[in-house]
Amino acid sequence: MRGMNVSLIRWALILAVAAAASWAASSFIGADAPSATSAGRDAAGTEELRAQATAGDATAQYYLGLSYAFGDGVEVDPVQAVAWFRKSAEQGNREAQYYLGFAYRRGSGVTADPEQAVYWLRKSADQGYSEAQYLLGGAYAKGEGVPRDDAQSVAWFRKAAVQTPANKFDPEPAISMSQYNLGVAYSAGRGVAKDDAQAAEWFRKAAGLGNPDAQYNLGIAYSLGRGVKQDYAEAARWFRKAADQKNAAAAYNLGVAYEKGNGVTADNAEALGWYRKAADQGYPEAQYNVGVANLFGQGVQQDATQAASWFRKAADQGNTQAQYNLALLYLKALGVSADPVEAYKWLNIAAELGDPDAANARTRISGALMPAQLAEAKKRTDDWMAAFQKPKASMEFVLP
Repeated sequence: MRGMNVSLIRWALILAVAAAASWAASSFIGADAPSATSAGRDAAGTEELRAQATAGDATAQYYLGLSYAFGDGVEVDPVQAVAWFRKSAEQGNREAQYYLGFAYRRGSGVTADPEQAVYWLRKSADQGYSEAQYLLGGAYAKGEGVPRDDAQSVAWFRKAAVQTPANKFDPEPAISMSQYNLGVAYSAGRGVAKDDAQAAEWFRKAAGLGNPDAQYNLGIAYSLGRGVKQDYAEAARWFRKAADQKNAAAAYNLGVAYEKGNGVTADNAEALGWYRKAADQGYPEAQYNVGVANLFGQGVQQDATQAASWFRKAADQGNTQAQYNLALLYLKALGVSADPVEAYKWLNIAAELGDPDAANARTRISGALMPAQLAEAKKRTDDWMAAFQKPKASMEFVLP
């Protein structure tokens, strides 16, 4: 049985999950929304605003568009929101141009049109609006409404990244995410020459604004001495900041730090606590380590059933160590009912994913199974492999 193996630490930079705007069919609400949406107008205030907007005041038109987008003093109406944003945008209001581009991008109140989205986002971005610059960088990164162009993507991310948040206590996500994306670009050599020192510096800027993915990757930089002087204590500090924001990879690596005593005082109980936090968020290496802890009673009461449960969670995500151990539990009837077919399936899957120990074990037990059992195990393997999506190993931009 394989025990805790801290060599499983995922030092590779993570594929970050976008904190993208989430639009309902009838709503503009999203992470990119400026704070001006919370005016809380009554009916009289809205009518006064409408009078100003009808008279041609571009700022009033913009705020009336927001009122319709968010249901502030009126019923939510994305079509009316777009109409007022357009009036304001045509007069050069950069916020309205941004929202009109956003509407075309998401198809809220208008038919989705990536080229029109880029047209209006560019107008806003050219006036220095960071949210539009971030979205325009995303458009070039994805090839939405424009040909894909990493150099142009990086150029627009940079325009947003060098801006100073208006409120340091509530920084604009577009700025920190653009800074993070510049870190990704320099780390991967995407749109710019690869430069680990520049990557670390941009991760540091985004980390300082509270971006958890940047905090995690800055921790990685300090762990490896990649672009900065190696410093395990600094690595652990940044892992903790990211883990406190529910970054599962950071929680796992903080667990490894406590298990190995890297930058912190070695403490197996603390390590297990962080592994459990990461495991509860679905991080497979942490799920595997929690399974090992339960199997051998390391820091928790020994419980083979719980071990099997955690191994299965990790195994289903492609962790071959967990697949191997889960197979052995099925062979030995530990925490699960004996099932040689299921055991062979998991060894077969782990072997297919490149685990040599699993391949050897599969060969050893194959002679004990009947042809029908081997056929069933192969069918189960094929079904699992068909449904499995192997996680990407490369870094990607955080895109809206």
